[in-house]
Amino acid sequence: MKSIEYIAAATAFFLSCIAVQGQIKPSATVDSLTATLYWSQPSSIMSHDMAVRNRVWISEEMKNKSSILGVQQSIAKGSFQPAQGADGLKQTYIYTEGKTKWQKTDFWGRFSYDRSSEDSTSLRHQSRWNEDAPVYFGSLKKNKYNRETYKLDAGIQHTFLNNRLPISLGIDYRLGSHYSNNDPRGDIKDMNLQFELSVGHNLPKISYHLSGSWGYGSERVNVGYKNEKYTKNTEDPLYVNWIMNGFGNAREKISEINYNDLINRTGIGGHLLLKPNGADRIYLNGRYINEKQSFRRNDNSKQTYSLLNDYTKDISSVDFLWSRQMHNQTALKLALTGQIEEGKDFSYTYLSNNYTYQQNQMQIKGLFGFRQFQTEGSIAVRNFRKKDGVTGNLMDVDQIKAGIGLNRRFGVNERADLLGSVHYLRQWSPANDLSVSDLNTGNFARQILYQDYLYETAPSNTWTTSWIWMTHRDKTDWSIQFQLDYQHRGDLVSLNYDLSALPGKDRFLGKLGISYIF
Repeated sequence: MKSIEYIAAATAFFLSCIAVQGQIKPSATVDSLTATLYWSQPSSIMSHDMAVRNRVWISEEMKNKSSILGVQQSIAKGSFQPAQGADGLKQTYIYTEGKTKWQKTDFWGRFSYDRSSEDSTSLRHQSRWNEDAPVYFGSLKKNKYNRETYKLDAGIQHTFLNNRLPISLGIDYRLGSHYSNNDPRGDIKDMNLQFELSVGHNLPKISYHLSGSWGYGSERVNVGYKNEKYTKNTEDPLYVNWIMNGFGNAREKISEINYNDLINRTGIGGHLLLKPNGADRIYLNGRYINEKQSFRRNDNSKQTYSLLNDYTKDISSVDFLWSRQMHNQTALKLALTGQIEEGKDFSYTYLSNNYTYQQNQMQIKGLFGFRQFQTEGSIAVRNFRKKDGVTGNLMDVDQIKAGIGLNRRFGVNERADLLGSVHYLRQWSPANDLSVSDLNTGNFARQILYQDYLYETAPSNTWTTSWIWMTHRDKTDWSIQFQLDYQHRGDLVSLNYDLSALPGKDRFLGKLGISYIF
C-alpha cells in the first residue's frame, strides 16, 4: 500500500505543475526540431520511444527524413550484481535508424548489431532475455560468455479514404548466438519474430487503432565439454551441470544436457490519441499478450522428442504519454507505463503446475523543459513473486526507485552544442520475504536464491552523468556521446546461511559513442 501512496503523491505533484502553467499555444511538430535535438534531447527521446513501442504513432512522433548511424562501446565492472550476472562486460553496439514518407505511406526501420563479452558468468547458461523461464542449465564454474545479437525492427503505415483510415504493420525480428569458451561450454541460439497489424480511424481531435499481434520464436540450448574428463564428472562440484525446473528445484544432469524452447505469442491492443487543442497531445495504449513456451528434448522416441515443461505467461501493459507545449519554449511531458506478468508452468515430471511467477511494475516520469534546461523526475514501483510447489521455495520482493535529473544545452559556437546531464537514482525495498526449504533445496539452487534475494533487497544509490557534443548544420551532423554511471549499495539483510559469494559494494559503467546524422 505504501508503494501506491508514493505513486499517487507523484501523480498529484506533476498534475499540479500542469495546472499552474500559463496560456497555451499551438504545439511545434516533431519535424520542426533540428535532427541532433530530435535524436539527443530527453523530451524527444521520450516521445520517440513511445512510438517505437506503439508503431501506430510513427507518423505522429517520429521525425521525417532523418536517419542516424552510430557505434557505441560500453564497459561495465563491479561485484554488485545478481547471482547469474557478470563481473565484467565489454560491449560493442552498432545501430542505424530512420524514417521517411512516400506519398501516403510512412516507413520506419531500425537495425542493430550487439557484440558483447561477459567475464565471469556463472550459475546459468542463458540468452538473457527469457529470465523468468522455469527451465535452464547451470553450473558453479565461472565462464566467459560471448554474445552476438542482431535485431531488425520496422513499421509501415498507409492511410486510405483521405487520411481517415490508417493501416499499420509492425515487425520485430531478433537473432542471437551465445556461447562460453571454457568448460562447461554452453551454446545457446535464439530467434524471435513478431508481427502486429493495426487498423485505425483519424478524426480532427481523436485517433484510435485496434491491433492484433502474432509471433513465434525458439531457444536451442546445449552444454558440452572439450575436456572429456568432465563428461562423467560428479566429484568436482564446479564442473557439474544442473537442470533447474521450477524455482530452486534443481538436480544434477550428467548426460543429454540440451533442450529446445518453442515459443508462440498472440495478442490484442488498443491505441488512442486525443488532441483537445493545439498544445496538448494525449496518448493511451493498452496491450494484452498470451505467450506459450514448450521445453522439450530431442530423442529417438516415436514423436522424436520428450516434453520437459510447458510455460504459459499472460502479459498486460499500459503506455500513457501527455505532452504539452507552452509559451517561451516551455514544454511539459508526463509518462506512465505499467505491466502485469503472470506465468505458470505444467511440469511433465509431476504432471501438474509447480512453478508460478508474477511481476507487477509501474513507472511515472515527468519532464519540464524551459529554454536550455530540462528537469526530470521519476518514481517506479515493482513487485515480483516466484514460488515452487515441490520445494516450497518462495521469494516476494517490493522495490521502489525514485530519480531526479537535470539536463542543460550549452552553445559552443554557431555550429555546435554541448548537452550535459546529471541524474541521481535511489532504490530500496520496503517489504520482502524469502522462504527456502533446507531439505528439498540443494547448494546449487540456494546459492542462486540467497544471492538474488540479497541483491534485490539491497538499497542502492546510482549517480549518472552524460555529455553529448553535437553539430547543427543544414543536412548532415555528428555527435559524440560520453556517459559514466556509478552504483553503490547499502547494507545487506541478514541471512542464516553461508554463501560462497555475496553481492559486492559497487558497480561502474562507462559508455563512449559516435553517431552520424543524415
